[in-house]
Amino acid sequence: MKIKKVGWTSFLISSANISVVTDPLAAVEAGTSISKTATDIAIFTDYDKTVKTSIIKDNKLDTKIVPDKREKVMEISTPGEFEVGGIMIRRDIDKDYYIIDENTLRVVYLGGTNSKFDPDTIKNVGDVDVLILPVGDGVNFMSFDTMEKVISEIDPAVLLPCAFCEDGAKENTCKSKEEFIKHFGFANVREETTLNVVKKKVDEENQQSVEVIFLQ
Repeated sequence: MKIKKVGWTSFLISSANISVVTDPLAAVEAGTSISKTATDIAIFTDYDKTVKTSIIKDNKLDTKIVPDKREKVMEISTPGEFEVGGIMIRRDIDKDYYIIDENTLRVVYLGGTNSKFDPDTIKNVGDVDVLILPVGDGVNFMSFDTMEKVISEIDPAVLLPCAFCEDGAKENTCKSKEEFIKHFGFANVREETTLNVVKKKVDEENQQSVEVIFLQ
């Protein structure tokens, strides 16, 4: 599995057979740019429910989000379980996050969560290899205190922050990378262009701290 950032809270998650992009509409609404992305599936956390044809077409994203291996992009915006090309995508009822599984690898996407997010709703998600989490400002996204509870509960191997202050972002209350790192005291931080996700064997008696990776 590979993960690449394409804008704001949007990431392209790819396996050998299928690819998924997260919340491409959110990047546009935040006032940031999104790279042209070929994908098989697009998942949406929140959108205008008066969609006439598709979320992508109604929001003029069809020049940015284009089909990859399928004839057209499959859109997922409702609770349920969806298995496509060896990837399982799950969103439970009354939840605003997605769980994406490929074999034994698990990605939890919380990029579309807001300031009212209840960390108790994330309990019992199992072993998480990658957690995608917005850098909170307490206004549009969860606060740092809530984030701390979420990270502690999930205990991911890798944390991919998103929705931090970027050029063009309309959210003037967003936090920077530096504020985020300083608040949590993360020591294992680096930047990458692409994340290759592999299952890591962890010695519980000598467990390493979470890796924080900012995808460029």
